[in-house]
Amino acid sequence: MRGKSRLFALALAGLLLPFLTTPVSAGTTWTEFEGWSIVQECPWCAPGRMWVSEDWVLHIRGMQEYYYNSFTDPRIAGYEVVTVNVNMQLPEVYGPMWCTTRLDNDDGYWEATAVGYRTAEGGSYIRAIYHGHGAYEGLQARVDMSRDNPADPFWVEGVIVDPGGD
Repeated sequence: MRGKSRLFALALAGLLLPFLTTPVSAGTTWTEFEGWSIVQECPWCAPGRMWVSEDWVLHIRGMQEYYYNSFTDPRIAGYEVVTVNVNMQLPEVYGPMWCTTRLDNDDGYWEATAVGYRTAEGGSYIRAIYHGHGAYEGLQARVDMSRDNPADPFWVEGVIVDPGGD
């Protein structure tokens, strides 16, 4: 019986966790958005450190990329610097990735952390949580990014959460 109680408590915690991670009040608004994130030329971006371990894993730490985000909600559109870290299994080039980002536009900026995975077929799937600053103070954005080919832009879908509502 003790095992069933623990299993029930674990299942209950799993169901409640999403509601505890974002402040929610009666006035909370959720605004969905979508669009493209397109890599840009970046001569000043840091190349990061790269090495291949004995087990044929490519490690990259601190590599910077520069993107322009064209989204249906202008609050989270703009230029973004992404600092990428990956562990990719060679020769197929698949594995986990994680990053931090900063997106700037005229009214403020967003900082985010993200985790994702690149498949052996070249697709990438990333989930990020952004926190707003400036005019976006107190807002949070939850973002999913995907692409089937590393040469393509990312398709992005997300939601901006405003716990104060409008």
